[in-house]
Amino acid sequence: MTKISNKGILPSAALSRALNMVGRGSGKIDAAYEMVQLEIKNGKLSVRCFNGTMGILASIPVEDQGNGFDAIVNAQAFASLVSSMNGPVTLTPDGRKGLRVECGSVSVTLKGTTKALPEFGDPAARQVLKLSGQDLLELLRVGNSAATDPMLVFSSVLLDISSSETSSWATDSFRAATCVKPMGGEPTSFLLPLAFVSWMRTIPAKATVTISESPNRLVVTAVDDNNQISMTTPKGEHQKFPALSSIFDVVFNTSGILFSVEAAALNQAARQVKALGGDTIGLYTDGNNLCLRAKTDTAGYNNTIGTVNGNITIFLSSGFLADGMTLFETPELLFTDAKAPLAAREGNLRVLFMPKNMDDQVFRAEEKEQSVPVESESIAMEPAEAIAV
Repeated sequence: MTKISNKGILPSAALSRALNMVGRGSGKIDAAYEMVQLEIKNGKLSVRCFNGTMGILASIPVEDQGNGFDAIVNAQAFASLVSSMNGPVTLTPDGRKGLRVECGSVSVTLKGTTKALPEFGDPAARQVLKLSGQDLLELLRVGNSAATDPMLVFSSVLLDISSSETSSWATDSFRAATCVKPMGGEPTSFLLPLAFVSWMRTIPAKATVTISESPNRLVVTAVDDNNQISMTTPKGEHQKFPALSSIFDVVFNTSGILFSVEAAALNQAARQVKALGGDTIGLYTDGNNLCLRAKTDTAGYNNTIGTVNGNITIFLSSGFLADGMTLFETPELLFTDAKAPLAAREGNLRVLFMPKNMDDQVFRAEEKEQSVPVESESIAMEPAEAIAV
């Protein structure tokens, strides 16, 4: 009787996508975390990586023979190898957790290790939310406003779940954002590290997503047809996150000047100022015109970006304003005071842009002068600091 060898066969493109996905979870703090653990069993190929705190697992269909097998090999070497292949890939075990990879006339043996990665399953985890990938991606848009320093609690997105709705919150102390979706779950709150949010953004919009919580960890699982992705991360201390909801309530319930802008125009103007080396823009009205000015070491900038009824003068960060406008199409803005946040809202997304403290006497004097072309305009602006949340 012919012995059936253990092997798996699948398209190189599907395998490459899975490896690129989980490769985000590999780390370098320990040699074991540079590895990817592979298992073929019952028509499924599972690959997973772990970086010491967070991990990703992906499962995709495979044509398998035999009783199944597992291997643990270098994640970067495996992914790089498969990315250069085109056509069916055959995987077979080799030695102690090693792997033979064959495609066409190419045959490569990857050295294995017996040091297994931690299991993702947590018996204590309970499902707290179920939603579509599209709804999840909309909630995660607020990550645009999170701090990038991983040592700060602000480098996270707060997810707050009630029985009737789910909201996401983020801030870096100079801007803040929130998104609310009308879907509830088991009431709870937790922090999603910004790196983990980046992983979650790769989840397909049409996938069905469940979020489970245990006392110590979070597990996010997305199922899209026959493909499955699972991600896990430790729970953060959400109690240390600022109470943004009260700030948003105060600002958006304050009377002020409401007006709409084309986000693309405001984004482009802010990016142009930033490209000229300017980190501050002045947003003001000239009659019914909504204007934007800036002064850098190399240029003066003046642009009319819309119309508005009312008087507005506020100084903002060009970089933060440019980033924030990428989230909108035609937002409604609310101006209340030069020293209060500029509020933006569109649909279920709201963003606050903290103003900069500046002496605007010179700026006001500039308003009375005749406008000049961008290349010859001169506006004096003092260095400024942003007002933190």
